[in-house]
Amino acid sequence: MNSLNASCCVCLNNFLVLNKLSKKDDNNIALITKIEITIPEIEWDLSFQICDPCTNLLSIVYTFRETCIKSNIIRKQRYAEPLNIENNIKSEYISASITEDVESDSRQSYDDAKHENGDDELDECQSDDNDDDINDPNYSEEDEKKVKVNVKLEIISETSKTKRRKRKPRIDKFGCEKCQNNFSSSTVLTKHCVEKHGMNSKDVKPFACTRCSSRFGNSSNLLQHIKYHDAVRSHICTYCGKGFITMTDLKIHEKQHLNMREYKCEICFKSYNTHKDLRSHKLVVHTDSQLWKYFCEMCHKRFPIKSNYDCHMRRHTGVKKFECHLCNRKFTDKCVLQRHMRTHSNVRDFKCAHCEKEYKDKRVLQIHMAKVHGIGVGEIKLPSKERKYICHMCPKAYYAKNKLTRHLYTHTGEKPFFCTICEKKFNDKSYLKQHLKKSHNIFD
Repeated sequence: MNSLNASCCVCLNNFLVLNKLSKKDDNNIALITKIEITIPEIEWDLSFQICDPCTNLLSIVYTFRETCIKSNIIRKQRYAEPLNIENNIKSEYISASITEDVESDSRQSYDDAKHENGDDELDECQSDDNDDDINDPNYSEEDEKKVKVNVKLEIISETSKTKRRKRKPRIDKFGCEKCQNNFSSSTVLTKHCVEKHGMNSKDVKPFACTRCSSRFGNSSNLLQHIKYHDAVRSHICTYCGKGFITMTDLKIHEKQHLNMREYKCEICFKSYNTHKDLRSHKLVVHTDSQLWKYFCEMCHKRFPIKSNYDCHMRRHTGVKKFECHLCNRKFTDKCVLQRHMRTHSNVRDFKCAHCEKEYKDKRVLQIHMAKVHGIGVGEIKLPSKERKYICHMCPKAYYAKNKLTRHLYTHTGEKPFFCTICEKKFNDKSYLKQHLKKSHNIFD
């Protein structure tokens, strides 16, 4: 088989489990059908194969496209419905012969509506006018039908107005986080917290999420927060295709692509792409650590940013809620998981502008730029050349922790790296790469 066909047709990875494009999903839809509908600009061949991660991504994109098409059809139907109501009424009353019962019901409903609105005098005037019309020798049966249609439309209009007037206003319950009392408005709750609990009005967060324990100072922030529970990534980056839950997140992300660095620190004159990055810089670099807001009661360490504090606390508790779907390894922090995911891919997005070197991780590129080209030396901490990772079974020591981990495999006999073609196992990834080149003619 061609080495190109032996890799994923999307990410070109040849170390993962591959599926044929003729394979069908649970809904009996072939993968080639999904990918042709989703990306019609490319000519797809049945001999192509696709890996499991790209298959999952394809299913998400295909489902998203189908959902958009269905919702558009429903939206058009809902828009067309009100427009057809009046036409249906007119055709019902004009084309069909109206019986005496319908006539009587329509007149009675009309009289009730007039009486309810207190239009008795107007009713008498209109009755006289109608009588004059009926006694008119030119008054035809067609005119009579038109009058009845107008009566029915007036009844519907009056009924809908009455329903709108009778609709009860929505009442929100604002609960106090200190004493669990409920209040009818956020203003009353804020006043209660200030007077009864001695809180600062700026610290009161009346709007509580019903799905978690988070609270917010205004309703717009709560609505934004709820979107994260739904996790619908409908805002797509035009530069890299990454999806985001809110438009705000997308705009912040796209500023990283533009790299205009519009936000400047007035103390050290460093510039950043977003206001959030500038704020974090000021907190970390220019704020006394004793004034940092988040405090760990276990080790008495302080943190300037909540995300750093949350990550630190997970290390105390041992909670690893971020799991890799490819190898089932778990991590305490999302950014560590994202870094780990790059090890499963051959994509090297970070390229040096001064030489041909390419890297999977941004930080590794920054270290390369500082060490080789002398760019950004003061901005990034270069790894120390101290062999601080010492093997407890022999005298060997290493600069990096992952090097020590590989070395320990030689003591335990563990071989975590295996060939997907012949299932031969290795204790080092570099040995696996050499094996693929020599035995299977597969190059990284």
